[in-house]
Amino acid sequence: MFPENIYLTGAGWLGYFIYVPIALAVIGLLYWLLLRRIPIIVIRIVSLFIISAPLLTFPLWEALSISYEAERLCKEQGGLHVYKVVEPDGLLGGGGIEYWSKYGFDFTESGGGKYMNRQKMKNGVVVKESITEYKSLYQVQTGVDRRKISNRMRRSSSRVIVRETGEVLSELVTIGIHPSRFDLIALSLLPVEYNGWRCGDEAPPDKGMFSPAHGKRLYGISDVIKSAFILKKQTEGEGK
Repeated sequence: MFPENIYLTGAGWLGYFIYVPIALAVIGLLYWLLLRRIPIIVIRIVSLFIISAPLLTFPLWEALSISYEAERLCKEQGGLHVYKVVEPDGLLGGGGIEYWSKYGFDFTESGGGKYMNRQKMKNGVVVKESITEYKSLYQVQTGVDRRKISNRMRRSSSRVIVRETGEVLSELVTIGIHPSRFDLIALSLLPVEYNGWRCGDEAPPDKGMFSPAHGKRLYGISDVIKSAFILKKQTEGEGK
């Protein structure tokens, strides 16, 4: 069974189509020099297959291996994970209060160093003030927990944590997928753009936002935040 996605770039496919005629020429040369001398036709045909199949397909072997591994790791580790749900309070990072106040947050904080600030809503207007320290109980972190999990895979996480303890409330784990060696050679030689692959952030039809670049719905940081809190908007909707 083939994996759902084959991770081979446009340059890789183009390079493979260039490679195949060269491989066929090599196979033809080997047949002319060696195989045609085999007197038994059945052995000659089997020998031709044994030589041809690996030679014609070997540029795809690593890409298929990467694809199977990516499929497994994304199912095992990737996705939106919710470990604990809490009441809204202040939120460090994640956007402005005008949006998050609708979900029950009292304030949001952002910035760093001399540019730390806190936002609140007052009479429907955003009020922004400079601060010297944060008081949010919760914090948004993006692009953290980066680590290598296999030869061609890298893992990273965007999450909501409890600031005081570092406890993770929710996180979106994505797996970055790197091209095969054949693909890298093709990318270095052919004028084809490569934008990188990742998996783990795919969302069901009723979640996330549609990404035209990826052609599917993806989770974003707002989904990670919402999953960690008992939201005012959700509570009101459930009570109706």
